[in-house]
Amino acid sequence: MRTSTIRTVGLLAIATLLARCGGGGGGGAAPTAPVFYVANCQPADGANDVDPGVDIVLTLSEAVDPMTIRPDSVRVGVLGEGSPLGLVQIVPGSGDTVLRLAPIDPLSGSKQYAILVAAALRSATGHPIGGSLQFVFRTRATGGGGGVILPPASKLQGTIQRMRQGRRSHTATLLNDGRVLFCGGYVAATTVTDKGETFSTAGETFTLTTNRMVSPRAGHAAVRLQDGRVLLCGGYYEAAQGTLVSSATAEVYNPSSDTFTSVGSMTSQRGDHAATLLADGRVLVTGGSRLIGSNILDLSTVEIFNPTMGTFSAAPHDLLHTHATHAVVNLGDGRFLVVGGSDSDLRPEIYLAIDGTFSAITPAASDTGRFGAAVATYLDGQVAVVGGEAQGQVLNFVPATTTLSNSGSPTSMPRAYATVSRIAPGQMLVAGGIDYIDGNYVQPSCDLIVEGGLSGSTTYATAVRFPTGMAMHTATVLPDGRVLFAGGVNSIYGDPEFDGAYLYTP
Repeated sequence: MRTSTIRTVGLLAIATLLARCGGGGGGGAAPTAPVFYVANCQPADGANDVDPGVDIVLTLSEAVDPMTIRPDSVRVGVLGEGSPLGLVQIVPGSGDTVLRLAPIDPLSGSKQYAILVAAALRSATGHPIGGSLQFVFRTRATGGGGGVILPPASKLQGTIQRMRQGRRSHTATLLNDGRVLFCGGYVAATTVTDKGETFSTAGETFTLTTNRMVSPRAGHAAVRLQDGRVLLCGGYYEAAQGTLVSSATAEVYNPSSDTFTSVGSMTSQRGDHAATLLADGRVLVTGGSRLIGSNILDLSTVEIFNPTMGTFSAAPHDLLHTHATHAVVNLGDGRFLVVGGSDSDLRPEIYLAIDGTFSAITPAASDTGRFGAAVATYLDGQVAVVGGEAQGQVLNFVPATTTLSNSGSPTSMPRAYATVSRIAPGQMLVAGGIDYIDGNYVQPSCDLIVEGGLSGSTTYATAVRFPTGMAMHTATVLPDGRVLFAGGVNSIYGDPEFDGAYLYTP
């Protein structure tokens, strides 16, 4: 499932950060240079104009002894004022030499902050930490510039109730009555659930469906049909403990009876595919992956679901390339953009509904493969493609010119398996994601993408942050314009998966 392990050491919950405390020495260090010390600090000591959404990253000269790390091992706060809540993590793949602190409450703009490192830290070989243990930086003024007003942290609030089932790689589907249907997903490691639940804005409540799904499934696809029912197809399930297999089965959820019913199977087993409603009511199913033992085979095959007959049939044409964990976007003129889901290049293409053909379009210059990219459309029909690669590049697609271009304004951090949601006609909110390049770190932060400018859009870091990292979650734009975020991978890669939910109010 392209995941790895992050060890969470503890919560940073400091009531007061005293002025001028803890700095300078290594707790009675000998005159000789210390063996165990902070080799690098980001933000750097003395840095100015630092993004308030920054995470604190400390690189140590030796591996740290995890047993010496406590909730107050790393603190950050305005001198003489309180410290924000945060998570201290050992970054995996660093040989236990890198610590990261993600403040849950965002830092304020135009403030001088101090990072304090506890003198109680020891290396794995028993050396006490020495050298400088205090680092000072100043944040830049808030506000996006150019008339852009950045959303404050208060825009994001937890829902009154939590989900009934923690889950990741699940689906969320907006129903005709305004509720949101959640289905399937991994609940712990390779364990897949067959539970469904609905969210209602009235009381912000989650309710398990009366009946369970016909089959457990994760990494499946879901689409609301024209008659209000929801098609669930494919995905992965656990055939035996620790053994996943891909599925060709499909079922339909009926909101009026709160029941799941089997329909005809797909022509191929597939997970991490895309399902998209066509204008005539049929459903286009593209690509995905098939598990063959421990190997993953990416697919270029395409099939069509007929809701009247309840059957799938092979489409007349396949994709030009394989695509998995990709996106298919309705351009509103009978064309559909297929983008992402490749480990070598972007490979975008256009599906023409009138004849079922696929045609290649030119990818953005210097773009790379994108697994788990997030895609959404602005009100004017232009498309934003975000994340799924290492540089945080944001692409813009202009339907009238059929071109993909690099905005040149990347996200504040690389993000895979993030979400992007339209919160205003020309604005997108990018939420969470995994930084696979920097230690598989699950991001709690959010960016704002504003449409316009010579390159198509500009990205700003925001003060909006989740209390914990969010990735492989869902984001659903509700009828009232709010965005519901729910579930996802446990941010410390433990079990069970996350059952939290949040509402963003534009």
